[in-house]
Amino acid sequence: MNTVDWSSIRASFPVADERTYVNTATYGPGPRSGLEAVEQAVSDWSTGRGDWRAWEDEAERCRDLFANLLGVSSGDVALLPVVSLAAGLVAESLPFSPNANIVVGAEEFRSNLFAFLLQERRGFEIRRVPFRDGGPRIEDVEAAVDESTALVALSSVQSSTGFRLDHGAVSAICREHGARFFLDGTQAVGALRTDVGTVDYLAVSAYKWLLGPRGASFFYVAPERCDELVPTFAGWRSPQDPHASYYGGPLDLAGDASRFDASIAWIAWVGLRPALELLTSLGIEAIEARDLELARRFREGLGPLGLSPSFDGKESSQIVSLAVPEPERVRAALDASDVVAAVRDRFLRVAFHVFNDESDVDRTLEVLARALSPS
Repeated sequence: MNTVDWSSIRASFPVADERTYVNTATYGPGPRSGLEAVEQAVSDWSTGRGDWRAWEDEAERCRDLFANLLGVSSGDVALLPVVSLAAGLVAESLPFSPNANIVVGAEEFRSNLFAFLLQERRGFEIRRVPFRDGGPRIEDVEAAVDESTALVALSSVQSSTGFRLDHGAVSAICREHGARFFLDGTQAVGALRTDVGTVDYLAVSAYKWLLGPRGASFFYVAPERCDELVPTFAGWRSPQDPHASYYGGPLDLAGDASRFDASIAWIAWVGLRPALELLTSLGIEAIEARDLELARRFREGLGPLGLSPSFDGKESSQIVSLAVPEPERVRAALDASDVVAAVRDRFLRVAFHVFNDESDVDRTLEVLARALSPS
């Protein structure tokens, strides 16, 4: 594996010249190439020079790049605007049988929760796995799943704590009992290796670790699950060749996951393509190692401040949350010193990605120390 010049990568992100941004878990700032692509598309749109078919082609290139990043076929990937649409499609397609249940994380992000809670109206029992020390523990998932479990829905990384799920272990539990597995990879894909060979469905919003504009999401469907899903929002993009005709029947759905495509927000996908090219060129192994190393440096720097992460163990990720007094006040103090972090579920949260470096870690620790010191 070639050595990455991380200083060069950092230089390609304008945010690095503006402030210490440790908040990709909220949204990822785009690389200069993505921003320039968006600016050109907006200019073309505003003057009527935009070629909408070319913008559609950009989305198709994003499909291919995302598939390459995951190591799957492009035909197994659908293009959607948001994760909740994928979750809703899967939830509403689940076959019901007496005593059937759905297993969810008790504190899951709501885009990976509400669609499944709604299935209670169809008669499904909803089983909530408690979060202990940052997230759902494998033994608790195992205790919740049985032969009547239709689906398990969890996140690869919990956005509030940074807890990293062993989704291979969850998948093994699901296979043992014949249950499906829906994984929200929004806080992982683009930063961490994600083996989709262990899941039935994976949904990813691209505006975080994939560094694109908001409005673009991906939905991976394992080939053997594709025909189980009902494309309830089928539209003009659902045929194999959407551009062959825009009017009338017959209902001619694509033979792969593209049947689940929704109409795309063109400019979001135009801006996403250069970011995906950058991430693909780096390789997910190198990205994961870099992101985790920066997070480790931050965790180690908390000790001298008398702080510790909300949890610290093999489930740690590139997201670090910590309990601090008056977290909103601390976040505001960081912001006043141009260090951008977030507060989620009572925790101060920081997150590290490819444009960050050691100086960002040290700067965050320095400002955090001042914010916590007695006035």
